[in-house]
Amino acid sequence: MSAMRLGILIPTRGVVMQSARRPPVEECWTMARLADEAGYDAVWVGDSVVAKPRLEPITTLGYIAGIAPRVRLGTAVLLPALRQPVVLAHQIANVDQISRGRVVLGLGVGWSLPSAEREWAACGMDHKRRARRLEEHIETWRMLWRGESVTYRGDDFELTDHTIGPLPWHDAGPPVLITAGNRGEMLAASFDRFGRLGDGIITTYVHYDECRLVRELGEKALARHDRARPDFPLCVYTTVRLEDDVTTAQRVTTEFHATYYGGGVHERGAMGLGPPDAVIASLSRYAEAGVTDLCIRFVGNDQLAQLERFTATVLPHLRV
Repeated sequence: MSAMRLGILIPTRGVVMQSARRPPVEECWTMARLADEAGYDAVWVGDSVVAKPRLEPITTLGYIAGIAPRVRLGTAVLLPALRQPVVLAHQIANVDQISRGRVVLGLGVGWSLPSAEREWAACGMDHKRRARRLEEHIETWRMLWRGESVTYRGDDFELTDHTIGPLPWHDAGPPVLITAGNRGEMLAASFDRFGRLGDGIITTYVHYDECRLVRELGEKALARHDRARPDFPLCVYTTVRLEDDVTTAQRVTTEFHATYYGGGVHERGAMGLGPPDAVIASLSRYAEAGVTDLCIRFVGNDQLAQLERFTATVLPHLRV
């Protein structure tokens, strides 16, 4: 198996947590440039509007496209159902065009939490319909991205002989990675959605053996829909904290999660915590479990320093 592709999550929420009025956004740009220069495969950004405020993902990736000319530009994960599908199709295609086809779309339906329900309401969307709305987004995007005139009536929008431009850089549009297996929950509906609509899977808060099961269930879902892709991308969003001892790394991670999320399920799954040797061993096991891509989220208020240490002490060993 080829080496895993390694990407980093840009702290678009972390900087807004420091200051909503004057977030230290230069930290994000410095990390993106460093990732590009150091040979990482991707930079990723998260998504939320009011539940967990952060830099808006699509415009942020548009800026990064200009300052980091090599890396892929990913969403981990975008919540399309919060938005209008035709407008979002245009925005995504625009960033993909100006970046010459570097966009990778990790897509999800969001959590089933009261804060998520309030976020959907704030954006004028029905939280109960978020799964179907995600599917409608993907279907609509792909119709528009073919470059042909589209006539289509959605649940709350209508296309009448419409096209958009620019189109994505590649005919097929950006690859679509759909969430499945999050938190070890192997929901049949998630895998069926991937089997019908996805190019790959993105998942989080999983253990190594669960990664193998995600790949197995994904292959079966593709086969049911006559879309066999034995080497489909499987991306895991995982957490890393480099410290000289594991106990300190665990403490910093727990404190960060409590501020970032409120704790809870976000402590679940395999993470890279501790000195470089421990992090190397932990992340290497993902490749053995059939993972093709890692989205590495550093924790703490010193994420640039974490990235620099990771680049010097861990990255070379994962490139072998």
